[in-house]
Order: sequence, then C-alpha cells, then structure tokens
Amino acid sequence: MRANSQLLRRLASFLLIGTVLAGCASVPDEMPSQLLQKIESAGTRSDHERLAVYYENRGAAARDIAARHRRLAATYQATLANSPIGADAVAHCLAIARQQESIASEYEGLAEGHQAVANETKR
Repeated sequence: MRANSQLLRRLASFLLIGTVLAGCASVPDEMPSQLLQKIESAGTRSDHERLAVYYENRGAAARDIAARHRRLAATYQATLANSPIGADAVAHCLAIARQQESIASEYEGLAEGHQAVANETKR
C-alpha cells in the first residue's frame, strides 16, 4: 500500500511539474511582417494612433505573462520549494517576470511616443 501511495505522489508531482513548466514557456513575439512598413509609412494621426494601440497591446500582453510567471513562482514556492527543482524554478519564473515587466515598459514607451506624434500631427 505504501508503494502505491509513493507512486501516486510521484505521478502527481510529475504531472504538476509538467503543467507548470508548460506554463513557464512563453512564445516569443513575432513581429508582424507589415509592422516595418507601417512604421516607415506612418504619416497621419491615425497611422500613429494605430501604432500606439499596437504597442499598448504588446505591453499589456507582456504584463500578463509577467503576472502568470509570478503566480508560477508562488506555486513552485508553495509546492516544490524543498525539491531539487524548487529554488531554480522559483528563480527562473521570477526572472522571466522581471524581463517581461521591462519589455512591457519598453512597449508602453513606444506607445506613448506614437501617441505624442499623433497628437502633434494635423492630418
């Protein structure tokens, strides 16, 4: 009976780790092929407003990824802190959260810049 309990515990841990690690993987942002063209040809107020919205959305997405990684770090801390992977996983998730917050700030800065240009553009 004890062997079954240990086997079930290991299986549950394996499933939990697999689920959490799958959540840690983030898909890199692919630049839309038209983005360069839109930046190069931006000349109107609405062009810059659309670019501002694009960058605002990218910033919000990065903040969402950061929040998910903070939750993952808390999960690792609560469930696997004393395991061989626990401390590394917490550090990994927190590092990604910090990186994504920095990326979000960069996107938000671009959004503000395009909005400022839009505000100055007459047409």
